[in-house]
Amino acid sequence: MTTCAVCSKQLTNPRSVARGTGPVCAKHVAEFIAAISAQTAERIRQSWARRRDEMVGVNEMAIANAKARFLARIRRQPTVPTYSGMIADQFSRTRQQEEVLEFHHFGDAAVQVHSESGREYVVTTDYTGTVAVACSCPDCQHRHRVCRHMEGYNRFAAERRMAEQSEAERQRVAEAMRAQSSTEVPLETTNRVSAAPTILTHITDVEVAWDNERDRALYAWHERHRHDGVYPSQDDVRWQALRESATTLEGLGEYETEHALDGSGLTFGLELEVDDVSGDRVAHELHALGLSAHRYVQSYSTRVGEGDGWTVKRDGSVPYGCEIVSPPLTDTPETWAAIHEITRIVKQHGGRASRHTGLHIHMGNTILDDRGYRWQRLARYIYWFGPEYYQMGAANEREGVTTHRGLGYAAPLQVAHIRKLRRNDNAMEASRKLIGYRGHDSRYKIINTAKFVESNIPTVEFRYPNGSVDPIMIQRQVQLANATMMQAAYLRRHMPGAERLPALFRGDQSDTLAQDSEGRFRQFLDTLGSDRLRRIATSLWVRGNIPGSYLQ
Repeated sequence: MTTCAVCSKQLTNPRSVARGTGPVCAKHVAEFIAAISAQTAERIRQSWARRRDEMVGVNEMAIANAKARFLARIRRQPTVPTYSGMIADQFSRTRQQEEVLEFHHFGDAAVQVHSESGREYVVTTDYTGTVAVACSCPDCQHRHRVCRHMEGYNRFAAERRMAEQSEAERQRVAEAMRAQSSTEVPLETTNRVSAAPTILTHITDVEVAWDNERDRALYAWHERHRHDGVYPSQDDVRWQALRESATTLEGLGEYETEHALDGSGLTFGLELEVDDVSGDRVAHELHALGLSAHRYVQSYSTRVGEGDGWTVKRDGSVPYGCEIVSPPLTDTPETWAAIHEITRIVKQHGGRASRHTGLHIHMGNTILDDRGYRWQRLARYIYWFGPEYYQMGAANEREGVTTHRGLGYAAPLQVAHIRKLRRNDNAMEASRKLIGYRGHDSRYKIINTAKFVESNIPTVEFRYPNGSVDPIMIQRQVQLANATMMQAAYLRRHMPGAERLPALFRGDQSDTLAQDSEGRFRQFLDTLGSDRLRRIATSLWVRGNIPGSYLQ
């Protein structure tokens, strides 16, 4: 028996489900519209699509189609009109022959394409249906080019426009009149049903942008870091060579200024705590170089926006130093040049990492999306390999040994919290469970999601126990955090290396955790698919020096 998506009441009338417009009872229609958001739309769309026996996950515009049909139903409007047509002699580069494509318009800006190969795809058009803008086929999704299905649709649409030119002209006049009259109606309204089209259009646009960017990032990661079949835990010769190389300065690698994050596209932010330095002197130089909007050190509570640049703030945990907070950053030469220059300025004025300083890295969480299993994988990485992350996060500077800060501001995750994670959790639910959020003090974990829970800032903060003023070490720590987020989003149970990531639940199939420190780290390396990632992690691990008492 189907239940209402809002109140869980059993629905006795199955028509709403059969038409793809529910499930929701008549009493809670308005609430259901208001509840649709970027976090839940994908799950709702898949539920509707399965009940209609349509393809699931082939194109983001199916979301808009489901919502359009839902609105048409509750407002008692006719369903979205459909039409079909063919275009002949469209060349297939794969089969090297001309083929016929059949098009079926099944929703607003969504066209199903049937090819002679027997495959079906979804072409997304602009809002007028004039031009194809995307396709769910691999040629468009992975190579980012106009595929033959889009070319065929453009030809089909042009022929259709020519055949119905007079009708199209009348429709344009009518649409213009309706648009002019609609602009006179204020958007502010207490009627949530009448406001829903504007709300849903905005949500759909945002979702499409997110999904396209996420798919591009995962494909780029797959191209660079698919598993190469190397398992350091089972190959002593490779492991010894990797470890010996990582101990040298050459093994640590040079400072990178381009593509340091391997095309992941994740935004990030930094909080650099430094000791024995005047915050005003640092702020003055950053302002003179155009890196900061503030000439003097700011209070700890000062909010940092993109227009503020790098902001120097007071921090009670560093009484004789300061904290340097970045704006949102991307993987560009300008970003890495700024980090290199800031560390130079800090060291020039005597700043250093000490037992009072830490390094906090904020990684954008949109790559995890509302997929609970990705948040589970992040928890599995940080929980099971927690001691290894502490050791990598406590890497010493190239010039000397860093006194360890301790774990007072970076406590381990607790298994009682992370075992509450469920595969159907959205991002907000998973963020609460990951750190066992009970209030602002819950943020002092090795990874912190409190900013997302409290202020909806979409980040996961990696709170490494040791600070750094070495640009190479800072860059390697950012690369490690980026790799952790991307692997959590990318790695699936059927992929090589996934079995080496210990499970949270009994039903998961994976290997048990090694007992000794070196064995655990080698098992961690097994989950990484490329030599580049393994070298980054190993170069940090061999330089890490964390007292055993902190992990007891």
